[in-house]
Amino acid sequence: MAVEYPDIICEYIEAAQRYESDGVQIMPSLEPAEIPTDGYAMLILLLQSAVDVPTEVVVRPELPTAGRLRGTPLLEIGSSELRVRLEPAQVGALYVPIKVVSGAREGQYEVQLHVMVKTEGAAQRVRPPKKTTGFQDELLDDLVGLEIGRVLGVRYVAVPARKISVPFAIARRAEAIQEPPTSTSKFEVLWNIEDASLQFKAQQEVAARRSHISDTLAPEPLYAALFAEGHERCTRAGITLRVGEAIALGKILTYVARRFLENAATADGLLVPIWESALRLEMPSDDPMWVLRKVGFGHLARLAVAISFGLIAKMLNKQPWELEERRGLIQEIAGRLERGETLPVELLYIPLLAASTIISRQISFAGENTRQSLELLKVAKLARTGVFADPDLTQSSVIVDQLLEAALANSKD
Repeated sequence: MAVEYPDIICEYIEAAQRYESDGVQIMPSLEPAEIPTDGYAMLILLLQSAVDVPTEVVVRPELPTAGRLRGTPLLEIGSSELRVRLEPAQVGALYVPIKVVSGAREGQYEVQLHVMVKTEGAAQRVRPPKKTTGFQDELLDDLVGLEIGRVLGVRYVAVPARKISVPFAIARRAEAIQEPPTSTSKFEVLWNIEDASLQFKAQQEVAARRSHISDTLAPEPLYAALFAEGHERCTRAGITLRVGEAIALGKILTYVARRFLENAATADGLLVPIWESALRLEMPSDDPMWVLRKVGFGHLARLAVAISFGLIAKMLNKQPWELEERRGLIQEIAGRLERGETLPVELLYIPLLAASTIISRQISFAGENTRQSLELLKVAKLARTGVFADPDLTQSSVIVDQLLEAALANSKD
């Protein structure tokens, strides 16, 4: 390939195995995958062109029917044929509302999608059908929405297919009446070639300044900057940090930043999305510390929340939170801190401050007594007793306390 464009699908769904039909990679899903009788769902087709010419994707859904003989379809869909035109290398999502017919029996079913792709002219690949190398980290079991996959790459294989099965279930009637979809089928563009030019330019700028960036973001000045920035962001989000909390937040942010920066193979996963944002916003990028604090805090916070979940899971030998819950919290916590929206303090403890106890000795500053810092966090946590009195937070509170006590037991300062 003369040019290889980044994989974008991996930012929206886990796609180690995906489908491909004549140069277009496809990931289908039905949300929710369990639909109540008389209920609605959305058929979502993520489409990623792997060629350098325009394509037309034609999808003909084959709906399940009742009984052994072909009878009445169990689903209603607005059109028997779905058409999407993709520009070269374009990525997008087709949303198709679906309704379960009245009286449909509960059970497991499949929608069969018959796919045909027409290319306009001779096509050259701009994305491979298979990637055998890509970013991996023992603390990150999921990269969706982290902006790492499209920069560092992920492993995947595209399976050739002209017919794709999408499983779903019909369940009992929902207790609450579902509102019908507000629109018919629609196509949303997620990425264009123009977006690649911004990413490539950011990569070039980071590469040209790598030595300066590395020197500026050395551990001690980085911790001092992130301690201050974390405190400022929390204040805007309605949280008055106690000393132990501020130290812990600064530590986990620094740990995550240095985890990426200390490995040449992963540094771009932290830096490139931040420099892209600076370019998009036409903001100066000469001072790496300023860029990280003022432009890249949201990206760093997302990575920190995700890695914090991984640290806790490794320490406990289990993952206490389901994947969808973690994905939601990653975006919510980082987004609120980035935008200055109100953030409940318990969402700072789980997972960021809880995880900070695990790495407390790995990130330290001149003159710090690590045990004292942990004791200050314990005092701060006790002062939040009213918050953690909520029965829904019992598990979270127990986890924080367990990790704090383990860290104190291992502290020799």
